Amino acid sequence: MLEKLKAKLTEKANNVVNRIVVPDEVREERLKICMSCDRLVPKINMCNTCGCIVHAKTWVANTACPIKKWDIHPH
Repeated sequence: MLEKLKAKLTEKANNVVNRIVVPDEVREERLKICMSCDRLVPKINMCNTCGCIVHAKTWVANTACPIKKWDIHPH
């Protein structure tokens, strides 16, 4: 019974993560765009427009570039 519960909880957790985090190829494309943007503060990898740390923000599905270089990722 505990194994079934553990498997079900793992499945539910993975479903949540998959809705929050973008696939690797989407993240890589977003990061590529951010790293070549003139608004990036390269020393700290921070966006000078929205203040995000691009290595973190590019993983999040429900977020977009404030100057429209990339958009929210649909589920």
